[in-house]
Amino acid sequence: MINQFIQLGVVGCGWACCQAINAANATSRLNLIAIAEPDPVRRAQAGNDNAVPHRYTDYRELLDDPAVEAVYLAISPDGRLQQVLDTLNAGKHVLVQKPHAIRAPEILEMEAAAQQSGKTLQFCYFMHHLPNNRKIRRAVLNGAIGDLYHARVFGKYNFIPTLDANSRRPHVYGQKGGSLGQHYSHELNLTWWWMGGPKPEWAFAAKHVLYPQYDGPEGAAEDYFTGILGCEGGKTIQIDCSRMSHSDSASIVELYGTTGAITNGGISRFRDGEFIRETIDEPLEIDHGELPKEVPVFYYELNHFAMAIAGEVAPDVSAPDAYIFMQILDALYDSAKCGEKIYISS
Repeated sequence: MINQFIQLGVVGCGWACCQAINAANATSRLNLIAIAEPDPVRRAQAGNDNAVPHRYTDYRELLDDPAVEAVYLAISPDGRLQQVLDTLNAGKHVLVQKPHAIRAPEILEMEAAAQQSGKTLQFCYFMHHLPNNRKIRRAVLNGAIGDLYHARVFGKYNFIPTLDANSRRPHVYGQKGGSLGQHYSHELNLTWWWMGGPKPEWAFAAKHVLYPQYDGPEGAAEDYFTGILGCEGGKTIQIDCSRMSHSDSASIVELYGTTGAITNGGISRFRDGEFIRETIDEPLEIDHGELPKEVPVFYYELNHFAMAIAGEVAPDVSAPDAYIFMQILDALYDSAKCGEKIYISS
């Protein structure tokens, strides 16, 4: 690493960016020096709360700052491609919040620009970096629950954001802004990653728009989404999620194998007529060093980004994985829109 700290700029001052700011400030590898946000109230609050020395209205002003070495982008995906390309062309590393693009081919453009620039390109799915999730993946791929065949995600957020100038995307179906893209794509991505990222082959889905607040050309985002993804080897993933469901049923993230299942963060087996719980005791392959007393939710992801810039680890999520998973989201959303099974090309 050239400097003790990588000088970080953050574009956008919504919830995700504020979490990234908290995480960056907690690491010993990153130094937050700049933010860019067109909304003066959000810019002032984030800047004052975190004593940010450089504050810009336009992200291009931040990119022109020679002190900024890396950028965290968490803005609406309808402008994300251009911002990623501009960031890489400015010679800065970039971490891209989800959903990573409007459509999967945009990620290929980002990857090509990163290769040309020689800079690090990493995509966000923070659950990849949580230590127990990494242990689960390692155990699963080492055969802890036998041959994998199915995963199930059921969840409810039970909150619909107000439609205003700063929260348009969560209401737009064409920008993957509803219950799946905005909320439970995290868990869908997690179960697919636990499985080892099997090649997706088809998707079939349905959506319900219960409380539409947007009437633009892209259509209102879904309030309830259900679908199934088919992958190579007959593996399937079921997703059923809502952002308003009037029920108090528990969320579920489970992975099933021939000799056991992953549920509630551990292994479950049915043996001799009863269920047996096992903890997962796998070593972590990535050492994040000494942790802060309180670990922010995005800490491991931001620290991994800094380690990837330093060449100590590979970016996670990588561009190839981000592209395949974006194909999965595209297929699910397209299927729910047209009501037909969608096949996913290689």
